[in-house]
Amino acid sequence: MQTTLYQLELDYRNIDCGMSYVFHLRDGRFFIIDGGYFTQGEEDRLYDFLKERCDGGMPVVAGWFFSHAHQDHVGCFINFLWKYRSRVTIEKLIYNFQPVDFSNIHGDWKSSDPATVKEFYRTVDETCGGIPVITPHTGDVFQIGEITVEVLYTQEDLYPKKAAFNDYSTVIMTQVCGQRILWLGDIYKQGSRILLRKKKGSLACDIVQVAHHGFGGATRALYAKTRARVALWPTAEYCMEKITCARNNKANAFLLNNVQEHLVSGHGTVMLPLPYQIGTAVSQNLFSILPKAKSL
Repeated sequence: MQTTLYQLELDYRNIDCGMSYVFHLRDGRFFIIDGGYFTQGEEDRLYDFLKERCDGGMPVVAGWFFSHAHQDHVGCFINFLWKYRSRVTIEKLIYNFQPVDFSNIHGDWKSSDPATVKEFYRTVDETCGGIPVITPHTGDVFQIGEITVEVLYTQEDLYPKKAAFNDYSTVIMTQVCGQRILWLGDIYKQGSRILLRKKKGSLACDIVQVAHHGFGGATRALYAKTRARVALWPTAEYCMEKITCARNNKANAFLLNNVQEHLVSGHGTVMLPLPYQIGTAVSQNLFSILPKAKSL
């Protein structure tokens, strides 16, 4: 079986962000990156997606990586575990979140970032007993099936400096089928500067995930160092149709002008056979949540 990367369409009707990527490995297992928001039904769509690719068996997640603990990146996972934990095998969880003070949290887990982090830990503690948790550190390299994962940046490179929550994202580079894919999460300007200072020579890649959904985020200088030919853009189609998301800053404009292809999650689930060749992505239209807009 050929290794395949999927950029999943999410339900963007009530939120304009969210990120979910799935590698389908040659042995049938999956490697998941984030998963999306806690929108009702998102966990069902993710489970159905995995189940339909298992030839009737139980889905096996070889690794589930989280860039950071914002709701639009871990919310689906929290709901997914409470509903489907007994129907999937998860072999390892991978995350490194910044320290959070839980002492003054009020309201439910959807009310604030600290409350979400607390609920994430509670969910893992109560539903994932026995599942190894890997805490990635900058410089670590580990293997998920045929995918080599290199950790380029974690919250430890920034903490305890004051920064936006997004800048505490963990940044990884995956290498598979002779290609490099850079996963920036929601990294912002401080994180971009640290990456450029420490990892300038190792940022070159074939494919880059657009940081923070295109709402600001990574700098023009960082994107320039990637020399990526393809951009994965985890955002709603209506954001791409608006100037505000697609070209509202120099970094986004630079990226759009220099990649050969950009793929937007709001336009539908996209399958990228690996190694990926420009123009061979296949739109799955699995969920058809919203009418599809034209690509820019």
